[in-house]
Amino acid sequence: MNSFISPFFADLMLWLMYLMLAAALVTTGFSVWHGMRTRRKGDDIINGVPAGKIGWCVAILLVVCLVVTFLLGSSSPVVTNGVQFTDVFWLKATDMFIYTSILLIIGCFVSAIVSRFRS
Repeated sequence: MNSFISPFFADLMLWLMYLMLAAALVTTGFSVWHGMRTRRKGDDIINGVPAGKIGWCVAILLVVCLVVTFLLGSSSPVVTNGVQFTDVFWLKATDMFIYTSILLIIGCFVSAIVSRFRS
């Protein structure tokens, strides 16, 4: 059997992935819409914590992190299973998601440690 032939369920898995991505985007959009519709002015400060500002800062920092890691991503070709991939956009996008995921995981650990020892 030729090693370049795709597996039997590859097309099905790709369509399932597209469907799950669409569902995630629709759910995110609905959540943002519902949150903005039901939000009151006094909800920005909860127990003395400026939750509104923290939420905006987190969203802005995530977008900045995605842009920076995309710009820092490598565009050198990758050989996988004997096939060379040279599309610069997808190479940089892959690095962007990997680096951003690593940074977010490190951020979670650091925030857990800081909040544990905070008085």
